[in-house]
Amino acid sequence: MATLTHNEESTLIQLLQQEDLERVAPKFEAWRKPARYKIAYGGRGAGAKSWSAVSLVVQAGEESKKRIVCLRETQNSLEESVYSLIQSTINRLQYKNWKVTKEYIENTKNGTHIIFRGLKDLRAAHNIKSLDDYDIFLVEEAAPITHESWRILTPTLRKKGSELWALFNREEEMDPVYERFVVNERKNSMILHLQPGPIDNPWWYQSELPAEMEEDFKYDEDEAIHIWHGEPRKQGFKSILSRSRIRAAMNRVITDPEGMESIGCDPADMGDDKTQIYKRKGLKITDHRQLAKMDGVIIANEIGDMINRDPSISVRIDTTGIGTSTRDQSKVLGLKVIPINWAQNAENKDKYADIVTEMWFSLKEVIDEIDIPNDPQLMRELSGRQYGYDSKNRYKIESKVEFKKRYGKSPDKADALILTFYQGGSIIMSNKTRADLRARRRQ
Repeated sequence: MATLTHNEESTLIQLLQQEDLERVAPKFEAWRKPARYKIAYGGRGAGAKSWSAVSLVVQAGEESKKRIVCLRETQNSLEESVYSLIQSTINRLQYKNWKVTKEYIENTKNGTHIIFRGLKDLRAAHNIKSLDDYDIFLVEEAAPITHESWRILTPTLRKKGSELWALFNREEEMDPVYERFVVNERKNSMILHLQPGPIDNPWWYQSELPAEMEEDFKYDEDEAIHIWHGEPRKQGFKSILSRSRIRAAMNRVITDPEGMESIGCDPADMGDDKTQIYKRKGLKITDHRQLAKMDGVIIANEIGDMINRDPSISVRIDTTGIGTSTRDQSKVLGLKVIPINWAQNAENKDKYADIVTEMWFSLKEVIDEIDIPNDPQLMRELSGRQYGYDSKNRYKIESKVEFKKRYGKSPDKADALILTFYQGGSIIMSNKTRADLRARRRQ
């Protein structure tokens, strides 16, 4: 074996040292290969996700000219972005020829250019299209990014070979980023579910993270599970239905349902929302239809087909907006239509501000007995709807507009489901089912 010269040995040592500096968490090594969507989620310290992803971004910008934009939903200052982490990473990797300004960071040798933006501001200025020639879209803390922002941002990745990198710790059961890129995995994706502690982070015991995690678990175990294990944050106290009770209803199996049948329909117009129709028998949902961009004639006929045009089966239709057409066409077919306007008075006017609030709280009374579809979107809508109080101290559910601001979609599935079950302040049950329910509650 030939002996290395002093210069060769010195060069080899430098290369090995640089290789060690550029090392990232094991799972992130896959991200050195191209992919359209690169998604990583987990709790604090899991896979050193921000540290590893930013290191890879800087390395990519060192190797060749890249245009990189770092995004958040709202960014009031550079301190709220990964600006400082990128700057420290450049220094840690001992890269030269990098210029750091208060507006951008760039490599003066090859032209790599990094900017920092807030999606909310870009939407307001109708300026997202200005990013269509960028190579890497790094979205750190992606959980709060709204469906509206994703709908506008995703088509902006027009440049050949451009990539979306999203890092997050789940806030809710179905954060928009989790629903769009993990639950509904897209082609050409690399998805990393990062585990806590040293499982995916080789530097875990070289940091203060173990001690911090121990202290957090002593102080607030629920919050610590969210922070460190990456589980969705616990619900706010104003959520009407708990996730655990909804999940139990979705896992419940009623094999031989008893009781009358009923239809609930929340019609949608020709926009992005979809018409939702549920059919139930007793305490079990037995059918579900979803229609896109259909008029009242088609929706009414779909309902008629679901119940064989049986005039004895109640059909509850939301007529608050465009549902009047569906109502009228359903009557033409001879169906037993019960129109519901969300703004009309509740049966119990002393307790509930309106009928929609009464409907939601009526479902809460029997959520532990019903059998409903195991549907992530339905889970999100049922668990996300919150309530407050009106000037008379009555319960009042938040508006669809308020819900849509947070989740990007109207709670149409949940509303249709509740219409299916509701009848005058109570859930429809057979006498036997009601008696059995009372007996179980007494036990």
